[in-house]
Amino acid sequence: MTDLKNDSAARWAAAAQLAEGVTDDGFHKRRARILVQIGVLIAASWATGFVVALLFLPESSSSTGTSSDGGSGQLIVQIVFLSLGLLVGVVGFIWAKRTGHYITRWRATGSPLNRREKKSVRKQINGKVKPDTEHLPVVVAIANQNRHATLGIAPIYAAAVLLAIATAVGSNELLIKLLELGVSVLFVVVAVQLVVFYRKAGRFIDRHGRQSA
Repeated sequence: MTDLKNDSAARWAAAAQLAEGVTDDGFHKRRARILVQIGVLIAASWATGFVVALLFLPESSSSTGTSSDGGSGQLIVQIVFLSLGLLVGVVGFIWAKRTGHYITRWRATGSPLNRREKKSVRKQINGKVKPDTEHLPVVVAIANQNRHATLGIAPIYAAAVLLAIATAVGSNELLIKLLELGVSVLFVVVAVQLVVFYRKAGRFIDRHGRQSA
């Protein structure tokens, strides 16, 4: 078995196989590693949310009796945003999954590459360095896959923003509202960057797609 960690040629060959839909030897290790990372992230997010809830729950519960009139309307608005967020997220995920726009990290064409090689690929796609003619077909495949993944993740970002708005609407705490506002702004900034990367990847494919064929 070829050691992908120490063999650059083997990593690029594995990336080329993924571009053609063939699973490489390191596929299962990457999947296990990424699933562990996702599990840690979910656990950390849950712990953070639990701590925040414990900090603000006493004050929120004590103030509910004085604001029952406006609370019902606030609850309705929150439910509307929650429903929209869930609808957009679920429908968007199903659409991305069925159309091939949802791409797991361990199946990504560039996943066998190390950090330095991935950074080089990003610079090539963004037009900061000249394309590597030796591995141009793989770089073009990565650019094309990135465009598909960007379209697939767009509904998820929209759902996250709607859920953040729902949390802000449902809370009477100023700090919670500010935190959710900051999260929403961060999502918007990331979305703008994704649009920029999407356009750069398209230009890269237009310029070099035929050369890699």
